[in-house]
Amino acid sequence: MLKNITVTVPKLTLPGGVSAFWNALFPEFKAHEHVTFTPLEIGGHGKNIFGPLIDLWHLKKATDKPTDLLILNPSLGSRSFFRDAFFAKYLFRKNIPFVLIFHGWNLDFEQKIDKKYISFFQKSLGRAKKIFVLSYDFKSKLLAWGYKGEVIVSTTMVNRSLFVNNPVLNQKSENDDNFKILFLSRLIKAKGIYETISAFKKLQVKYQHLQLIIAGSGNEIDAIRGLVAGNDNIVLTGHIEGAEKIKCYNNCDVYCLPSYSEGLPISVLEAMAFGKPVITTAVGGLKGFFKDGTMGYFVRTKDAEDLQEKLELLLVAPNLRKEMGDFNYNFALEHLLSNRVAQKLLGELESLL
Repeated sequence: MLKNITVTVPKLTLPGGVSAFWNALFPEFKAHEHVTFTPLEIGGHGKNIFGPLIDLWHLKKATDKPTDLLILNPSLGSRSFFRDAFFAKYLFRKNIPFVLIFHGWNLDFEQKIDKKYISFFQKSLGRAKKIFVLSYDFKSKLLAWGYKGEVIVSTTMVNRSLFVNNPVLNQKSENDDNFKILFLSRLIKAKGIYETISAFKKLQVKYQHLQLIIAGSGNEIDAIRGLVAGNDNIVLTGHIEGAEKIKCYNNCDVYCLPSYSEGLPISVLEAMAFGKPVITTAVGGLKGFFKDGTMGYFVRTKDAEDLQEKLELLLVAPNLRKEMGDFNYNFALEHLLSNRVAQKLLGELESLL
């Protein structure tokens, strides 16, 4: 018998981690004929104070049709937490089972829940049949708040469509002598962009043939332009996707994302799938997932000197870069592509259907 699963998502045509996650998964689920996944786009109302009511009305209309399971995709932040909590209360009253997939996790808001919202959590989101998170720390916190269901530590994933007709291992041109560092993310301070630029400039004093590619857009773009002006070895590409994104991954030697906090960034997984070593920080889901010294290196947050040292370790050791890149490629092929993640997720949901 066909089962119907509704999934709340942001507008799927806009960039963002949640939309990228589900844009990769929905095509994979089409291979499973016993279940249908239907997106329900919510949010995007800006400062409209009636936005949450509009979303609740859309949820009500969607669940007037037969619904076997509903998937909520909250982040642990004030707007998403309260909106999805009221969704959960509505679904509980209608006796529609639901699960949560947490994508973002704000540690400051976590402390607010500790102080005054634990009971509210238990009576709303805490009624989910299962909860998926990206970190064992997040799992421990949910259990501390009194959640009685199953908490599953999972990963984000790499969209398999990136690799259609694009073999990825060892694609860098043999004629390219530059050691290329790729930073691909939103250009905000918390992603570690300033530490990356600082470490690169210090390496430039000692080594020639270095290049830093900064791909992305964000509220720090003007400040960054001023900071790198006149340095011909630092390239700002702006936001990239598709073939341009594939080219950047293929042509770099190492991927760098020294974030202050994270869930589990898709860009790290994409870099691994392109066979590149990664330098990042032990935050969020990376702490339990990333194998320091095997997949690349952890660096201390906000520490440009540590970042410089780890970049230099890879700069001077091409065999080590290849060893780490090969490991990452094979690991991603086995565990991180969207078809693998879709299969695992459906396996976890089927017991609820």
